Amino acid sequence: MRKILVIIALAVSLGACAQLQKLEQAYTFVSGSTVPPQAVVVAANTFDGLQGTATQYLIYCKANLSQPICVATNRRNVIRYVRAGRAARNQLESYIAQGASAPATIYNTLIAAISSLQASAANAGASR
Repeated sequence: MRKILVIIALAVSLGACAQLQKLEQAYTFVSGSTVPPQAVVVAANTFDGLQGTATQYLIYCKANLSQPICVATNRRNVIRYVRAGRAARNQLESYIAQGASAPATIYNTLIAAISSLQASAANAGASR
């Protein structure tokens, strides 16, 4: 009975080891991927436009705090998305200047910030 338990434990640990290796390979693939500089420029320009919209939203909310669209949670989220996007865009600028492919992980962070800003109250307020 003891040998069976040892064999099961060994099989489970080897299976977990194989899963860990697959996870490591997936991470290496994702973190090793690059994005062409043209796509990075488009994403950076899109973010710049959304950042301007977010800034106008925050200026509007500063003067109109009683508006439902200007609740503190919305304002905090917009600020968080802008900061994350700005950090990613700043990291990508050196790749743009060199005309080199950029790491996909940084690019994906910028795309996530863009998507979040597009779905935020700042964008909803701009369409009014």
